[in-house]
Amino acid sequence: MGVVLIGHGSKLPYGKRVMEELRRRLEMRGIYRVVRCAFMQINSPSIEEELRELASSGIKKIIALPVFLADGAHTTEDIPEKLKAAFSGEWADIGKDVELIYGKPIGVDERIVDILVDRVKEATAR
Repeated sequence: MGVVLIGHGSKLPYGKRVMEELRRRLEMRGIYRVVRCAFMQINSPSIEEELRELASSGIKKIIALPVFLADGAHTTEDIPEKLKAAFSGEWADIGKDVELIYGKPIGVDERIVDILVDRVKEATAR
């Protein structure tokens, strides 16, 4: 199984570095065969490129996971369109045996609240 963490993309290099570090840390857990990053816009690889690369390498089950806090136009419209486009047209054959599962954004979670508490403490300690 492969996991593709999907980020928005940014002109600022820090955004891509954060995504790559999240990818590295998830990969270090050793749970998934392959963990990659892809970006909706600006940065590379694109979502379509990464999905095609994984399918070409023999990965038959891919979880596409948006690293977004909440649902919005990107997670409900833009990314799903890119997921469909990845294996359409001339790329249909490469994706015919691939199970592509689209996950949910991060959402409300007590673990995120813990991070917010930590950030407030850090801000007040300055």
